[in-house]
Amino acid sequence: MADARKKMSRHSYILNAVFLFISMIYGAGGLRTTELRITPRVVQRGRNVTMACLYQLDNAGIYSVKWYREHQEFYRYSPFESPTTRSIPVSGIKIDRLRSNESQVVLVAVTPALSGNYSCEVIQNSLNYPHSTASAKLDVVGIGGLRATDLLISPPVVQRGSDATLACLYELTDAPLYSVKWYRGRHEFYRFSPTEAPATKIFPFAGINVDLARSNQSQVVLTRVSFGLSGNFSCEVTADAPSFATSIVSNTMEVVVLPPSPPTIQTSQHFHAPGDVLRANCSCGPSRPPAELAFYINDSPVTPGLHQVLPMAEGLFRSEFFVQIQLWPAHYERGAPILRCEARAGDLYREDAAVALYSGSGDPKIERVTSPGSAATLLGCQILIIVNTILWICRTNIT
Repeated sequence: MADARKKMSRHSYILNAVFLFISMIYGAGGLRTTELRITPRVVQRGRNVTMACLYQLDNAGIYSVKWYREHQEFYRYSPFESPTTRSIPVSGIKIDRLRSNESQVVLVAVTPALSGNYSCEVIQNSLNYPHSTASAKLDVVGIGGLRATDLLISPPVVQRGSDATLACLYELTDAPLYSVKWYRGRHEFYRFSPTEAPATKIFPFAGINVDLARSNQSQVVLTRVSFGLSGNFSCEVTADAPSFATSIVSNTMEVVVLPPSPPTIQTSQHFHAPGDVLRANCSCGPSRPPAELAFYINDSPVTPGLHQVLPMAEGLFRSEFFVQIQLWPAHYERGAPILRCEARAGDLYREDAAVALYSGSGDPKIERVTSPGSAATLLGCQILIIVNTILWICRTNIT
């Protein structure tokens, strides 16, 4: 009976150890840091900000939660230390210790210098101390609570003659909007002022056509864009009284014309065999910017080559690329080699053309290519075969 109890106790110990080992391996921990929520994300200087770290833990506790501005730690929660919370001095950061804990930290009297990226790192109290991180951005604005954040151009690269939408992203916290002004370079061409009648106003600029029906306080739509509009655009946002705070953001628009068709290949002769010199030309266009061309044989680059750009009407260009290369038996190991020309225009256009370099009698094989002395050897073999055939016929007739 005592032996049976010992065996059961031993089995129970082993099972508990195995369960603990499996739990440690699989992290009975399931740590997931889902979000760093900053409230408010855009805040006027001198106000307080709450940063909440949202995470989930399964069956395992927290080892620590660390808070960072950029890569510099400024606050830590560690339940195994005393005290459990600790502030690490960082210039400009003031922490409300009474309202900060394992899931949030409260910054008081923030300044514009504290704008930037923040993150919280949650470390689990289990094997290997798994950790997870979430990040978010804080914007601290001056009096008036205004911050312009970005100018988006859609599409990023515009085809000549099509429409473009320019969106001005900004945030207002404590003051209404006074105006949004749009500039091409230093020339204002569109303005939205909610306090004026009419609220929208257009200033003439060569080549700029504003679609008033689709333009408002946050975007302006340009129609039938031309090459002359390639360049810098800006939006200037101004808050209303009493601050009349102003913020400006800029972006660059590029107007292009893509090639109307794939590139074309021309060769100096119709058929090619090992030992021939291949002369080929690839052309593409008209376009702007000019297309970049490259030749490949069986997907291996052909270099060097002569590249030239020819000007055409309406400010467009035609690209030409000429190569000259010796063809070797290795090019024909898998049959007729494939000559391919690839044309690119940035990330907007990528097309290619290909031709097979056939010989006059069909798809050449490597066996057809012989060494300089092989012709004589082949002739000798043919003569021996004829002689043996004649002798065999003679013997047959004699018998």
